[in-house]
Amino acid sequence: MTEEPLPEESSAEIVPLPPVAVSQADGEPPEAPEPAAPEPDAAAASAEPAAKPQPPRKPRDPAVIRAFRAGHPLDGLVEKVIKGGYEVRVGRCRGFCPHSQMDIHRVVNAEEHVGKIYAFKILQLRRGGEDVVLSRRELLEAEHTDEMKAVRATLIEGAVMTGRVARLTDFGAFVDLGAGVTGLVHLTELAHGRVVRASDIVTVGDRVPVKITKLEDATGKISLSVKQAVTDPWESVPASFTVGRAYTGKVKRFADFGAFVELRREIEALAPAREFPPSAGGWRDGLVVEAPSEWVVIAVDAPRRRITVVPAFTGWEALVNVELTPGMQVTGKIVKTEVFGIFVWLGPGRVGMVPRVWSGAGDGPGFEQRFPVGMELHVEVVDVADGGKRVRLSVVGVDREAAEAARAASLRPRPAPQADRRPPPERRPRREDAPRSAPTPEAGSGFGDHLGEALRAALKRDS
Repeated sequence: MTEEPLPEESSAEIVPLPPVAVSQADGEPPEAPEPAAPEPDAAAASAEPAAKPQPPRKPRDPAVIRAFRAGHPLDGLVEKVIKGGYEVRVGRCRGFCPHSQMDIHRVVNAEEHVGKIYAFKILQLRRGGEDVVLSRRELLEAEHTDEMKAVRATLIEGAVMTGRVARLTDFGAFVDLGAGVTGLVHLTELAHGRVVRASDIVTVGDRVPVKITKLEDATGKISLSVKQAVTDPWESVPASFTVGRAYTGKVKRFADFGAFVELRREIEALAPAREFPPSAGGWRDGLVVEAPSEWVVIAVDAPRRRITVVPAFTGWEALVNVELTPGMQVTGKIVKTEVFGIFVWLGPGRVGMVPRVWSGAGDGPGFEQRFPVGMELHVEVVDVADGGKRVRLSVVGVDREAAEAARAASLRPRPAPQADRRPPPERRPRREDAPRSAPTPEAGSGFGDHLGEALRAALKRDS
């Protein structure tokens, strides 16, 4: 009984294998007889001796070659991680298994497979076993083919089930629904809130509920959603957050119009820049991303998924949701100062104005420098109009009546100076223009006399 024939040494991929005689004793192929050297050319022989041809090398492991030819899997020991994959010992050959062929899913920790023995399929074999490419994934997929078909047959669009996070990408997470059947959960479907990275919400190995949103039979793609499979956290917002109370939150990011604050996972609020207390350093002064701080809720609109907050400033309890009435004394912060008055921030959405006459500063120079932005000012509410949109204030301690009287006196027009009673000077009568006679040439002027005579003589001749 003879073994299956083995290939000779060749630099090309050995498919199909040429017949090679195999010894019955040990299964090793006998050495091929040395081929007869071609008769050398006489000229070449005289120039230099002909090189002796090298005998073909024996295959490294005939069992590996037979397994490759028959398509049978072989056990291999994963020895180490190398560039692009793994080095695997298969019999007396060293094979290479790419990262993509080690498992059905992407391998996150490559070292976890080192030192383990798996069954591999030989994808490529060259040079008698010196170049062997292996795959474990093909065997795993073949084992799970029937099971995968059974799992996929049970999937229905709209169904909610539990899966395992297999791997993460820049655009979402792949979730294994069983037997290697995976679907994609896009970033926008991972949570009800804003998601920047999938790793912020889930990690590999997590068990998560998912809803099947789309099945594509032609391509085999499965679209999933975690957001649609869980309760919307905004449903509990009206009961969890009360207007006028302070809660701990973290600034997640800034925008030109304000800051986004995370009050709870998947619940973000907006802190508008226009509602911040005035500060010489700007509205961002003192805010640090991801640093916890206290925030006061000033508005909640759960159906539109909106919460408005402001930083919890000193004395905020007396300014938030308190109705302003004439005679009330409060402490505010200066927003800006104009020549005609001072604008004072009294709380979120409330700005009043102190006329210059009620500021106690008078009409002298340096008014703007005396009241800088961010300075606290103790004021009294004089009147409120337009539903609280227009508020007039006065600095506490200023006598408004006296200030108004002094202002009125300074603006009272001065009497005009008495008119000059002296009669206007008499106007001299205008002399009538006297007729002017043409100047006559002076007698005895020589040139004029001779010219006149010449003209008169010429006229007489013409007549």
